Amino acid sequence: MRILIVSLAPLFPSAVHGGSQRILTQIAIGLAEAGNRVRIACGERPENRGGFELARNVSVEPVLKLGPFPAPYEIPPHLVAESASELRNRLEWADRLYLHADIFHFRPLLPAGLPVIRSFHDFHYETALVSAFAYPADLTIVPSVYLKRVIEATVGSSRTLEPIQVIPNGIDLTRYVPTGGSPPRSVRPRRGNELVLLHPHRPDARKGIRQALEILADVTARGPARTVRLLVPRHIDAASSPEVRAYYEGVASMALERGVARAVEYVDWLPAESMPELYSFADVTLCPGNFIESFGLTAYESLACGTPCVAATVGAFRDFPEAADFHRFEYGDTRRAADAVIEAASGMRDPDGARRMLAARFDAAAMVQGYVRAITGELPPAEPASHGSRHRKRATGRLGLAPWCHIAGARIYNDYAYRHLNLPEVARALGKQPAWSEADLVAAASRQEVDEAILTGTLIPTAGAAV
Repeated sequence: MRILIVSLAPLFPSAVHGGSQRILTQIAIGLAEAGNRVRIACGERPENRGGFELARNVSVEPVLKLGPFPAPYEIPPHLVAESASELRNRLEWADRLYLHADIFHFRPLLPAGLPVIRSFHDFHYETALVSAFAYPADLTIVPSVYLKRVIEATVGSSRTLEPIQVIPNGIDLTRYVPTGGSPPRSVRPRRGNELVLLHPHRPDARKGIRQALEILADVTARGPARTVRLLVPRHIDAASSPEVRAYYEGVASMALERGVARAVEYVDWLPAESMPELYSFADVTLCPGNFIESFGLTAYESLACGTPCVAATVGAFRDFPEAADFHRFEYGDTRRAADAVIEAASGMRDPDGARRMLAARFDAAAMVQGYVRAITGELPPAEPASHGSRHRKRATGRLGLAPWCHIAGARIYNDYAYRHLNLPEVARALGKQPAWSEADLVAAASRQEVDEAILTGTLIPTAGAAV
């Protein structure tokens, strides 16, 4: 079978940068090993210009002259036209099209009858939302039940929805192993009994750099027993992108304001093969932001490398399997996060249990096999729009908590509000029963709180039987 993969993010010949592109590489090689011919049309960068062979029967063709994520289409229109022209013949060549992290808006180019399989790895950037709401596919793949619930509750309420298959991201436990704690490239060795914290995230403020600095300041202020360091990888675009450069300038200013500038160390943005060394060198990995994680790959990789993780309870982190060395805290609760860091800093309590959990639930080979079957196998039959879909539900006239929210005492955290909302009466009512008619909920809580909860998307219509 001839399979065209489209990824607006670039692939590079010498290194893999980022979890999504690492997963794409594994999928492409798995498809080729199953006997398929694979071409990957991806974003062009100076480092990959001209293309390269990723593996036998896998060619990387950087023909998309689009802008950087998350706004790839904010470019001169002639570059969009060039990208469309490059795609046309490749689409005619393909038997199947796989859109990796679908933000592909060239749908009119698709030949009639070409099966489209796509995946989503986030559901908050504009490009992904447009793709989900405006463009159907034959099959959609997501990495978590959390993301499936979110799409069904939103896209599924507005149109007939294609089947959604959950294929969890896989962790390669032959690669992600404790490496002994030697410092990787650009990281200085330990001095004495230092406490090393790691914030291994791309330059997006929602990933929690401000919260990481506040945690650093809190832990440092509790006593001089251990000198605390915070490692912050500097993104590969830091020199070329004004926006990325401004991000790191902001980090430096925030660190100075909090009196922890000397504890913040910028290290190289490492390729995937070097990340186990970085995780293993650290004592605790931090995921403290309000970025809406659709899976939370960083936390799983950290545990695989023998390093505890402290994370805010947002997005898919709410569904993280019980693990002794994964520590959750309510977003914004710096004191509780610092407590968790100090607790985690004593080391992994159950490293073998963590790896058993990862092997059982997030096996890399199982992930690849799942994608190969989904992309090359028999697709679900198309259903006429008038007949609805097994995933389109009729509203029941009752309201319930949206899948992107959770109750936290008298407050409700809303992923898409990026904060806790003070809705004590609604929270109390939902604690008693999960779904209410609007009139009954107003009687149990208050009109003001119910209106705010509806306006913010905290309360949504609950689904009943399929239409």
